[in-house]
Amino acid sequence: MSSTETVTPIQNAVNIGPVLTQRLRDVGVTTLDEVRERGAIEVWQLIADTAEGNECAHMLLALEGALRGQRWTSIPRSERDALLVEVGLKDASELNAPKKR
Repeated sequence: MSSTETVTPIQNAVNIGPVLTQRLRDVGVTTLDEVRERGAIEVWQLIADTAEGNECAHMLLALEGALRGQRWTSIPRSERDALLVEVGLKDASELNAPKKR
């Protein structure tokens, strides 16, 4: 990293609040660059492996949004769904199912 580049502390990244900041620190991730190097899925899996119940969809989407520099709700639905299917939080058959009324 050159002296002109800045390192973004993880707590300053978009979507990363105090709870996720602490979970990231608990697995040794302290900067956005570390998330970028590993990818949202790998970092999410590190956190998910620390305790049952840590594998929530919002955490994964928050990490992906942080990498993109945008709120996770701004990620197109199709891209969010694809990410959730990739990690097994959503079944692919749900993607094309008609909406219930």
